[in-house]
Amino acid sequence: MKAVGIAGVKKIEVIEAPMPVIGPRDVLLKIKSAGLCTWEQRIYTGQTKSDYPFFGGHENAGEIAAIGELVTNVKVGDRVTMGSSACGTCRACLRGADKGCAEHFLNFSLKGGEFGPGGFAEFKIHRSDGVFPVGDAAWDQAALAEPLSCAIHAARILGARLGDTAVVFGAGTMGLLNLMVLKKTGLRVGIVDVNESRLAKASELGADIVIRGGLGVRERIRAAFLGGVDFSIAAYGSDEVNQDALDVLHSRGSICLFASAHPVAPFMIDPNLMHNRETSVVGVVSADRQDHALATQLIATHQIDLSAIIDGSFPLIEAAAAFEKATSSPSYRIMLNP
Repeated sequence: MKAVGIAGVKKIEVIEAPMPVIGPRDVLLKIKSAGLCTWEQRIYTGQTKSDYPFFGGHENAGEIAAIGELVTNVKVGDRVTMGSSACGTCRACLRGADKGCAEHFLNFSLKGGEFGPGGFAEFKIHRSDGVFPVGDAAWDQAALAEPLSCAIHAARILGARLGDTAVVFGAGTMGLLNLMVLKKTGLRVGIVDVNESRLAKASELGADIVIRGGLGVRERIRAAFLGGVDFSIAAYGSDEVNQDALDVLHSRGSICLFASAHPVAPFMIDPNLMHNRETSVVGVVSADRQDHALATQLIATHQIDLSAIIDGSFPLIEAAAAFEKATSSPSYRIMLNP
C-alpha cells in the first residue's frame, strides 16, 4: 500500500509500505480522507521537533475493509470516522473522562507507535472501539469529526450553555470549529483575528461580532459584550492572546487554552486578581469518546456543515503539493484522498 511520510523538514515521500495485519479487536480501514492537522504541518516545517521519517494522519474517515474475530460493533463496508480508544476500567474511564486513559492515543499511532499515527495511507489499523458510523456524509467532512470533537470537548468542559457569551481568539480552522460549536450551544460569540478575510469567513459562519485584533482589542471586546464575556477561547497560542483572553472575562469566567504555543511562552497570572474575580483557566487537548461520538453524529445527520473550512483536496500521491499549500499561505483544512 502507499503511505506518506515526512522524511525531513519540508520533505515529503510517498512510499510502498507493507499491508497492516489486524488483531482480534481491530478493524482494517480503507482510508477515504485525511486532514492535514496543524500539528503535522508544524512537523513538516520543523516548527515542532520530531524524529523522521514521521507518518502523520489522525483526522481520518474510511470504509471498513476487514474486521478481527472479536469485533461485533461494525461490519465490513461500514463508513466510519476514527477516534480514540479507552480501556473502560481505569479511574479516568470510570469517571467519564477517558481522555485520561492510558489507551486514549492507542489508535493515533502505528503499531509500535514510534513512527506517527499513520493515517496518510491507503489502509490503517484501528481498534474497533475507536470507530464511529458516519452514514452517507461526504468523506472530507467525515474526516473532520476528530477536530470537531475537540471543540465539542472544550464547550463541554467549560460548561457553556444557552445565554452565555464567548470570544474566540483566532479564526483559523480550530477557531471556526469552536465558533460553530458555541453557536449551536446557544451562545453569543465574538471572534478576534488580524486577517480581514478570516473575519469575513467567521461572519459567514454565524459570528455575532467580529473584531480586528490589535491596539485596544480588550476595550472593544468589553464594549461589545457589556463589560466582558463568560468564556475566552485561545485558539491561537501566544502570551499576548492569553493575556487579552484573561483580561476580558466576567467574574467567574473561564479562559480555555485551546491551542498550543510555538515557541512556548510562560503564562503570567496575577493570582490575587483571579482569586478576587473567581476566574479560572482550563486546558483542552483532544476529546473524550463521547465528544467524538457527538461530532460524528452531527456530521452523519447533516446538522453541521463543515464544507466552508475545507480549502482543497489532493490525491495521496500529491501529498507534497498538499503540504506546501497548507503551510505556504493562510488556509483552512487541506485534505488528502488516498
